[in-house]
Amino acid sequence: MSSVFLLRHSQRSLQRAALDLADTGWQCLGTSQHWQEAAASLRHAMPAYLVSDLHLSDGHASCLLQQLSALPPGVVRPRVLLISDAVDELTLFPTLSSGGHAYHLDQPRGPSLQDSLQALEQGRARMSPAIAREALHSFGAPRRPVSEARRLEAGLDRQPLAMLSLISRAEQALLSLLSHGLLVEEIADAWYVLREEVERRIARLYRKLHALCPPAHVMAGGDRCLLPA
Repeated sequence: MSSVFLLRHSQRSLQRAALDLADTGWQCLGTSQHWQEAAASLRHAMPAYLVSDLHLSDGHASCLLQQLSALPPGVVRPRVLLISDAVDELTLFPTLSSGGHAYHLDQPRGPSLQDSLQALEQGRARMSPAIAREALHSFGAPRRPVSEARRLEAGLDRQPLAMLSLISRAEQALLSLLSHGLLVEEIADAWYVLREEVERRIARLYRKLHALCPPAHVMAGGDRCLLPA
């Protein structure tokens, strides 16, 4: 049974998230609307997964991610699922880059919170065209044409994109296809791999962004980052 801590901006959304995970095998170690309260709780019981809205009652989720990054090297940090109302929310990409492992869109249609958590548990993630474009920019990688990137050999090319590059040519091709708007299923068909394999490759790209982008406070819309006493 995997453990999870829920951080939502309102009591109503917290109750809804807890209800979504009820009787699903997830052990809820705690809930809160405040990142400072969550930081204090995590000192005593570290969950395997942290589910958090981007914007919380006392600031931004990036404040807590920075606290987690400061933990001693031997401490196993939770994997972080960020919740956003929209994929084009301005702080989603920088927060993913500085410590988030995947995102969940809080919308009536689409995967449930349980589905998104299960995907993360299996090492899978999704990526929108906008996020893929920003990732290409962060890695300093040009976008390849669809006709070139969807070739079977493009998905098999594990050579580094350039000297000291964090990504391979296959990962550049993946980001290019995603940025052009291709669906995971379409990429999987073009490369003759399972959909889950494409999603695992996306998850690895988020981890590589963590190595590229040090944790930082993401300030937006009046959010405050005040460290707990």
